[in-house]
Amino acid sequence: MKRFASLAAVAFALTIAFPYTAQAQTESNSGFEIGPRVTIDVGDIEEFALGGNVRYDLSQDVEEPVQLAGAFDYYFADDQGGADVTIYTIDLNAHYIFPTEETFSPYAGGGLGITSSEVGGISDTDTGLNLVGGVEFDTGSFQPFVQGQVTIGNPDRIGITGGLLFAL
Repeated sequence: MKRFASLAAVAFALTIAFPYTAQAQTESNSGFEIGPRVTIDVGDIEEFALGGNVRYDLSQDVEEPVQLAGAFDYYFADDQGGADVTIYTIDLNAHYIFPTEETFSPYAGGGLGITSSEVGGISDTDTGLNLVGGVEFDTGSFQPFVQGQVTIGNPDRIGITGGLLFAL
């Protein structure tokens, strides 16, 4: 029941956020992008997560095609031996965007990954190093993206993520 309540809360938040982010797309161009994401972890966590992404394009401020990216993911982990399990992650990365003449932008980068877990009332927070690569697709009103990420830490995370970005 706890898992269903969490999923319903996330779905409700995303439903509210979509109209505002889509409206913001047409009103300004601040260099910020925000949107929902889905992650499947095939590393130590082995669960799926729903979360959000925020990105800032530094190329407005510096000459290089660099983007700062932050992400939050909430994993829908199965209970272990009757104990409640809660796992969430926060990632802070920098992406180098490879210049192309196409409607897609490949990127690669790295950063810091923070994993927080609670099993049966016992909490643990660990940090790790992220290696990330992916591609954003320019469709005009929003930008779908797909990326792979490896976090070397405890736990090790290997995630495949897809999502949508809306400009603010």
